[in-house]
Amino acid sequence: MRFTRFERYEPIQRSRRRESAFARKQTRERERYPLFPDQVAGEQHGADEEFARRQRQSDRFEATQRAFHARVWREARTRFFSLPEALKQEVRSKWRAWTGPTTANYFSYMVDELSGDQARRVAEAAGRQRAYMAQRYGNMPTQQPLELPR
Repeated sequence: MRFTRFERYEPIQRSRRRESAFARKQTRERERYPLFPDQVAGEQHGADEEFARRQRQSDRFEATQRAFHARVWREARTRFFSLPEALKQEVRSKWRAWTGPTTANYFSYMVDELSGDQARRVAEAAGRQRAYMAQRYGNMPTQQPLELPR
């Protein structure tokens, strides 16, 4: 089964341009409150701490995204292998012919659509919507169509 691996993020590159942008940001924050520049400056942190924080945030985001894609891939493969052989063959042929991105989400969508699970969920949701609308608006008086006297 072909798929595209979720690529690793590059570490955040520290440059003079980024450091000067961070310094400008802190200056703007201090100038925003001209009566309290010392208090604002006391709450601000240095560039080293900021770049470390951004790297930690990037690493956490990458980990959650990789875990999400892995979970979707495992669930889609589990659903795929539970299908009858004829449907499996249809999914395989369509996946081989697929020219879009070969990621877990697209494979999951394809399995969901071809297995009929998507159509069942849509029909169930439509049924729940009809039942809700009938319950909510069923006993409300309706306006009779306006007819012009002849």
